[in-house]
Amino acid sequence: MFGEGSLFNFTIKTQVSKKHTPTPLLCEMGSLAGNRILIVDDNQTNLTILKTQLEYWKLIPVTASSGKEALNILSLDKNFQLIITDMEMPDMDGVGFTKAVKLKDKNLPVIMLSSIGDETKKKFPGLFSAILTKPVKQHHLCNSIRAALSQNSDNSFQEDKAAHVLSYDFALQFPLRILIAEDNPINQKLIQRVLNKLGYEPDLAENGVEVLEKMEEQPYDVILMDIQMPEIDGLEATTAIRARAWHQPFIIAMTANAMSEDKEICLRAGMDEYIAKPMKLQDLVDMLKKAEASLLK
Repeated sequence: MFGEGSLFNFTIKTQVSKKHTPTPLLCEMGSLAGNRILIVDDNQTNLTILKTQLEYWKLIPVTASSGKEALNILSLDKNFQLIITDMEMPDMDGVGFTKAVKLKDKNLPVIMLSSIGDETKKKFPGLFSAILTKPVKQHHLCNSIRAALSQNSDNSFQEDKAAHVLSYDFALQFPLRILIAEDNPINQKLIQRVLNKLGYEPDLAENGVEVLEKMEEQPYDVILMDIQMPEIDGLEATTAIRARAWHQPFIIAMTANAMSEDKEICLRAGMDEYIAKPMKLQDLVDMLKKAEASLLK
């Protein structure tokens, strides 16, 4: 009633869902504990949240409230392994700040946090090791930090020096249409390079949405599926693929997590196999052989 409001009652009949709710993948940072990370954000709440999370992972965060303050810190202290910066900041935005950083140390990785998507990655390729859309999921942040720190030390893809592993004849013996689903540009290049040396010309998708779009366009025999990706992650993309009447690919999960329970999560989502990062070439070759054998059945 006017001036008094209204009271409504309703009843909804529901059933208990039988759909499995994925358990979040664990973030394993043990080997990276002690790395020093500079966080740059003009929002004090965001700084506090990120600082607390990094400390929980046994990393050592240092905070700055502006690009100018961060540059002053870097001029006095060069012992940082990674920078995490916000995009939208007054006076100097994340792009301007990162360009200034790269003039002094081109190898220092920078992760961008943005509320406006990842257009910056297309405009400035190679400037950031990752661009994450806010609000950032914890496992996306974890994966990006691990990839960036691995890149800064010994890369996230361990190459086996044995010459017999890499052979252009491999793709002739095991003809496969391969799609790489990976949002990290460093990992993309490394995986592409290895597959090229095996004789493959893989396609690339940067997130789960692009994976589904690619699958609409043509069938693939193998998908190398990263777990932590923006928009739709690897688990969600796999579930969507398995639910559709498509040529079903052999899906290999790629993740920095190496816990047995994480493998179970991947398999329950419909993936066929699992490779923990950093990868070994022989493991990848064995997986591709297994994929080809599976498709012949």
